[in-house]
Amino acid sequence: MGRYFWGIILILLGVGFLMDQANMIEFTEIISTYWPSIIIILGISGLFEKRSNKFWNLIVILVGILLQLNRTGYLEYNAFRLFWPIILILVGINIIFFSGKSTVIYSESSSHNTGSKKKFTNNVSFEDNVNHFIMLSGLESNNQSQEFKGGKLSTILGGIELDLRAAKLYENEVYLEANAFLGGIEIHVPSHWRVEVSGTPILGGMSNSTKPNSDPDAPVLRVRYLAILGGVEIN
Repeated sequence: MGRYFWGIILILLGVGFLMDQANMIEFTEIISTYWPSIIIILGISGLFEKRSNKFWNLIVILVGILLQLNRTGYLEYNAFRLFWPIILILVGINIIFFSGKSTVIYSESSSHNTGSKKKFTNNVSFEDNVNHFIMLSGLESNNQSQEFKGGKLSTILGGIELDLRAAKLYENEVYLEANAFLGGIEIHVPSHWRVEVSGTPILGGMSNSTKPNSDPDAPVLRVRYLAILGGVEIN
C-alpha cells in the first residue's frame, strides 16, 4: 500500500496545485481545510492489510476524524480533549481482547555480547514470539530464542528496548511489528541479518542504522512500524 498510496496522493496534490495556479479552483484553501482526510484514508487503507495492526489503524483514523471535525468547525473547542478518554477506552479493549501474553524470564547471567558497549544482564527471554505492550513505563528485553518467529511491540508514553543479537530467526525470515505512540522502540539485531523496513511516521520517525547486506541467504527481519509522535530505531 505504501508507495501506491503516497504516489496517488502526490499526483492529486500536484494536479490540485496546477489547477490552483490556473485559477480554476482555490486548492490552497481546500487543502488547508481537508488535509486531515489524508490521515483518515491512510488509517482505512491499513485496515485492509493482512499484517497491519488494526488497533493502531483505528487510532490513526480517530486522530484524522478529530482533526477534520476541528478544521471544518464541527468541534469548536480543542478536539483532543476527547482524544485521551477515547484512547484509554481503545487501549483497554485492545489489552482485554487482542493482546497476547508477554513472557519474560529473568536471569542474573550475562547475555551474549557482539561488541556493543551495552550489555543486558537481566530480562532474558527464550520465547519464540514477542508480544509486548507498554504504557507509561519501560521494558528492556534480551531475547535469545533460537527459533525467533517475530511478534509485536507496542508502546504508549513509554519505551521498549529489544535485544535480538543472540537470537536466530525461524526459517530465515520473520515479521516484527513496532508501534510507538508518544514513545520509543529500539531494536538491536545481529550484524549478519538483513533488515527490511516499511511503515508510516506521523509526526514521528524511523531510523535504521543496520549495515546493508546483499547476501541472498542472509536471515531477513521484516519490520513494519507506525510512529505517531514517537520513534522506532533499529541498529
